Amino acid sequence: MNTHDMILQLEQSGKYKVLERLDAPQAYHQGSPQTPRIGIVLDTETTGLDTNKDKIIELGFIAFEYDASTGAIYRILHEYGGFEDPKEPLSDEVKQVTGISDDMLKGQSLDEEEIMQWLNQSSLMIAHNAAFDRPMLERRLPQSKDSNWACTLRDIDWQSEKISSLKLDYIAYKLGYFFEGHRAVNDAEATLHLLSKKLPESGKLAMSELLNHARIQSRRYFAVGASFDKKDNLKERGYRWLADYTYTDQYGKNKKGVWSKAVQQEETTDEETWLTKNIYQGKTAQFTYNDITANNRYSTKEFQ
Repeated sequence: MNTHDMILQLEQSGKYKVLERLDAPQAYHQGSPQTPRIGIVLDTETTGLDTNKDKIIELGFIAFEYDASTGAIYRILHEYGGFEDPKEPLSDEVKQVTGISDDMLKGQSLDEEEIMQWLNQSSLMIAHNAAFDRPMLERRLPQSKDSNWACTLRDIDWQSEKISSLKLDYIAYKLGYFFEGHRAVNDAEATLHLLSKKLPESGKLAMSELLNHARIQSRRYFAVGASFDKKDNLKERGYRWLADYTYTDQYGKNKKGVWSKAVQQEETTDEETWLTKNIYQGKTAQFTYNDITANNRYSTKEFQ
């Protein structure tokens, strides 16, 4: 009995689910895309989870060719993985999770020229939790701030696909493969592999769904000057408190902290009506907003 028949027999029994170890290919589709673009899937390992102060200790990315009209992934163009010395000892937790030691990092630095060479060629940067990886990268390489980004964590509706956990290794399991995680290149390869798959419920190509969402324009509102007694209304509406956001109020005073929410473009009229009626109650509405595209989504630029 060959391997394929054994797998089929096991799965048809209803007692087993067989997973394939990820062996990253050099191409997912043969030939050339009709609308060729270069994408980059990137992952970082860091000293902690604070994007304002923690440091990158490892960065890995996979550059690949894709068709902008269909989302089909073609050739793998380049792979990069590099360490960087944070000039401070790693915590035991980071060592345990990543398998990276202080000795592995000593004297190491990222190759900025190689990284930027590929970032400058790419039409889209992708990460599994871009809201973390993008700010980390932009702090380390400010010249990367003009990139367009998408997120496999948030830009695919996993709930509709009946995938309950958003962890990369769990999504991989549900899509039929496994990998050795928590190293930058490995996680980047696993994320790209995810994008090559059809989604389990809709049958749509994951990369196509990601691109469709990345192209959507949205708007982030800041409920400037909202009174304290409106906090429950704002929370129920889906606003969250941004403690570090600073602004100048209508009286010229510097203020810190604001309630904020992002909505899709077609919902902006309803949102502004709700704010005016329920938060400012007929007074001059003080809310501000930033229009959001792939260029500033998941960046600190979204909140400035």
